[in-house]
Amino acid sequence: MTEFDSEGYSVGESAADPFVVLNDAPVGEGGNEDLMNGARTARRLADLIVASRASTPFALAVDAAWGMGKSSLLRQLKQALDPSGVESVWFNAWTGGSASALEGLLKSVLLRFDRNVIRRTVRSLARRTQLLSGLRVAAMVAASFFGLGRVVDDIWRVLAVDAKSRNEIKGVMHDAVQSWLARTDGPDATKLLVVFIDDLDRCPPSRIIEVCEAIKLYLDVPGMVFVLACDQTVLWQAVRQAAGADEAVEYLEKIIQLNYRIPAPSESRASALVQSYLDRSGTSQFFDDSMRNLVIERTGRNPRRIKRLINSFVLEYQLSPDWVEVGARQLIRIILLQHFYPDFYRMLVDPRVDDVVHDFLSYADFRAAAIQGRHWNPAWGGLFAGKDIKAPPADVPDDQLAGYLDKLEPELPVDFPKLFRDHDFVSLMESLREPLRSDRLRRLLRKPLAQNPYAPSGQRSPDNLRGLRLLWIDDVPAGNTGMAGVWSGQGVVVSTATNREEAVREIRRQRPDVVLSDITRFGDPNAGFDDLEYLHDEGIYDGPTIFYAGNISRARSERAEELGAVAITDNPAVVMDTLIELANGMRLPGWRSA
Repeated sequence: MTEFDSEGYSVGESAADPFVVLNDAPVGEGGNEDLMNGARTARRLADLIVASRASTPFALAVDAAWGMGKSSLLRQLKQALDPSGVESVWFNAWTGGSASALEGLLKSVLLRFDRNVIRRTVRSLARRTQLLSGLRVAAMVAASFFGLGRVVDDIWRVLAVDAKSRNEIKGVMHDAVQSWLARTDGPDATKLLVVFIDDLDRCPPSRIIEVCEAIKLYLDVPGMVFVLACDQTVLWQAVRQAAGADEAVEYLEKIIQLNYRIPAPSESRASALVQSYLDRSGTSQFFDDSMRNLVIERTGRNPRRIKRLINSFVLEYQLSPDWVEVGARQLIRIILLQHFYPDFYRMLVDPRVDDVVHDFLSYADFRAAAIQGRHWNPAWGGLFAGKDIKAPPADVPDDQLAGYLDKLEPELPVDFPKLFRDHDFVSLMESLREPLRSDRLRRLLRKPLAQNPYAPSGQRSPDNLRGLRLLWIDDVPAGNTGMAGVWSGQGVVVSTATNREEAVREIRRQRPDVVLSDITRFGDPNAGFDDLEYLHDEGIYDGPTIFYAGNISRARSERAEELGAVAITDNPAVVMDTLIELANGMRLPGWRSA
């Protein structure tokens, strides 16, 4: 068990622990081992490709979510094919430059051939397009002695002249591949050209469609196999956007003949994966069994997500001397909350919320007692008092505690009942009970962590916020300067009020387009709701209102809905999204299109 000194510092930790950042390189690079046992799968896929030589052309998709090892498997498959005499081309669709996908793929394939094949390709091009004079053919053939890059560029320029020339691409490529296949000393049934296309799911939909069309319309010739690394969900969405939902499945079936889905690691393999990463990063000593299990399950056993979590800790610990003093174990626990329980983490660091860990643990104890029929503990009384609910009497019968639970739960954060059933979360809370008695740690939690593992939920441009008039009602406006500054930088006109009287004056002066309000104000847990009701009843304001508070309980959500609020949240990204949606629909004075 971790020990703490009188001020909550962890005992026995060194401030000079040599932590190491984990890289994101594929297997075989940067010291990354084959922890997912991809070599065995790669060997079997390689055997299948070689045995299917007579079935070419065809495409194999390596399907998996972001970070599950698609690139690693492609590289292992390439290595497995090399001893079989199979030639290969590597094309990264994401980093392939500004050229079109067709141009990039075509040039990549042609550059894999030798000079003799390229010369025959030039003659095939002249025969098919009638765009090359004998003199130019001779010049291109001569240029092939000095380097293939210039000749390949010339071939592309001829083929890209117009639609008619593009129609000849497939024939030209067929001649080139057949010429290449014929250059062997004897029958060689395993000779193939395998084109690996990596990172397709990182590309915009237009480029994904380009790659698909390049494969099917222009490069679909015998002797070629395409292996694509792509999350099929992303691929399907891109095709649906271009062709419509009804056509998407049929379209993909024409492009991809085989689909291999990388499975999530088994429990034992995931455990070995986490252990390897912890050992390499130097953090193993700080993760107990419960925390390791939390990492395995909450990351979906995704190698990249596991690395990102560990790297978040390494960076934060390295950058902040305060965390070095408080202890690595405490920082890791906070980062686990930030990554896996972001709603709870926001309450934990919100200065408007007093002690959410204590509240949860008290609730968990009381709920367990109510379910099991145990005796009332006066220590739970503070939980009721903090929610302005009458606590049970000291002599309350055990079988009546459940009734008080029904009164309490609607006033608590809406996720508490679900979190109560999450044993890993409860264990994490128990591990924070003692450390959070330290004022030093509590003060440190008010500072944002350097690493934010999640992008804001909104992906729309904030440009259309320019000219939006927002009134923010909060009794502690000093804590809102950061967010208000961001919105002001986007052109939002932000004014503030700390109470009902000031809000009325600002509404009459500014005529806001939207009101952003807290809920608890000057000790009154319902001030925000009561003030909005007053503004409605008196006809002072009837526009959209967003409630932004640290504790989003079921009762609060229901009251906000009754009052007609457009949102209630503790998430700044949700506030931003809601403002953008309102601006899109309101056509405000000064509004401009993105």
